[in-house]
Amino acid sequence: MGHDVRTLGHVPYRKYWSLPRYATRVAREMMSGDKPDRIGQKIIKLARDFKPDVILSVTGLLHPLVLEELGRFARGRRVLWWGDPPANSQKWGILDPSWDWIYVKDRAAAKKLRLVGRNAHLLHEAMNPRWHKPVAGQKNGAVVIAGNYYAFRQAIILRLMSDGIDFQLYGSRPPRWANPKIKQLHTGKYVTGEEKSRVFGEGAACLNTFSLAEGDSLNCRAFEIAGAGGLQIIEYRSAIEECFEPGKELLTFQTYDELLHCLSRAKTYPGEMVAIREAGAKRALSHHTYQHRLRVILNNL
Repeated sequence: MGHDVRTLGHVPYRKYWSLPRYATRVAREMMSGDKPDRIGQKIIKLARDFKPDVILSVTGLLHPLVLEELGRFARGRRVLWWGDPPANSQKWGILDPSWDWIYVKDRAAAKKLRLVGRNAHLLHEAMNPRWHKPVAGQKNGAVVIAGNYYAFRQAIILRLMSDGIDFQLYGSRPPRWANPKIKQLHTGKYVTGEEKSRVFGEGAACLNTFSLAEGDSLNCRAFEIAGAGGLQIIEYRSAIEECFEPGKELLTFQTYDELLHCLSRAKTYPGEMVAIREAGAKRALSHHTYQHRLRVILNNL
């Protein structure tokens, strides 16, 4: 978009949350107290050298002292775009008063933040059109899931398996406490980029459910599946209708019987599903890319 950008570089998600790194962070905090860590100091140094017009944190927690120091370089333009469920925010997190702009994906959470004087706004997640695009048509009869295997997702998979539904499971490895059937079914692949789009497109359907922490909001998968031309069957919430047209761009369900009906339609009428796949991809590309979201943030600034 024509801006000069500096980042901290990339630390793989699985590496950052590995047991050794997590234990190190906990031990450091216990020994030194609640002080900025090395990453916080690195952020401050980067800001001093670069002198940015805008600080943009994407689902990142900054120590209050770090955030306060960043106000020297971009006061009024410290922006947090929080893509996780608001319930996942720790310590001050999204409530830190030093954030000048806060974007969350749950309308009720934005309202709650404004109750305590925060400049909070609704902003949905998005997809990257360089990665999430139609690259493959349906090639198998499996229901595809890519994501984390929290308890609710495991429970719905197990119930559908008992009714004869075939799955392809991708994403993070199931946790140690996961049901053995889930562990056995997992492909062992963490798919990203065009590879994720390929598996979404090749499946008969892509099932999208939400953790119990997720309120009336959409996860990034809602936009990725659509952008990839996958047939999205998604657990209903009103936020869907702000972004997609149910029945034409994706299929929704509220009960188990409705979910089975959606899966039956996908299996029985694959030709009819092509129009839904294409319409979902068109909507995602025209309304739900990261560039669309960034325009909102930058125009507000």
